[in-house]
Amino acid sequence: MTEPYLNLRPTTESPQVVLVAGIPGTGKSTLAESLARQLKTPIFSMDWVMGSLVLARAITDENAESVVDLQLTSLVARHVQLGIDVVVDAAGHTREVRDQWRELTERLGGVFVGVECVCSDEQVHRERVEGRSRGIPGWHATVPWQHVERMRGLWEPWEEDHLVLDSAVESPDSSVKRVLEVLGK
Repeated sequence: MTEPYLNLRPTTESPQVVLVAGIPGTGKSTLAESLARQLKTPIFSMDWVMGSLVLARAITDENAESVVDLQLTSLVARHVQLGIDVVVDAAGHTREVRDQWRELTERLGGVFVGVECVCSDEQVHRERVEGRSRGIPGWHATVPWQHVERMRGLWEPWEEDHLVLDSAVESPDSSVKRVLEVLGK
């Protein structure tokens, strides 16, 4: 779905797009939200977009993925074109999706920074998932552990240069600091 946005006029300001990706419960939304607050920049979250579209009855099981992808892509493209840094909170579990975000960002004159969130302690990971209530209007409070396991099976290795953060051993503040260092902030 990024194709029509690749023809937009690029910026000359080199904004940064930070893709915070990972399976559910690894701390990606916590990190993405903390980064957005620290950087004073917009954050575009897959789950928040899904929730709003569910409330509007604008998506079905058949079109949800493509509609959400298009919404996120258009928001990121416009902000990059305006020279504004952006944080994206999305699963990013396939090489194709990560490559699309990188290509879009770079084609529009931005700098892409990939961050993969993991949780190496399965017990901690499961407790987080099962004990959370995210409070996203129109969206699930959490997901079942079976969904996490399914997503883990769908995760494709991230071979391109990126930062890997393990929320089982790093604090949220430490993770934010590491991303800010990569961003040069």
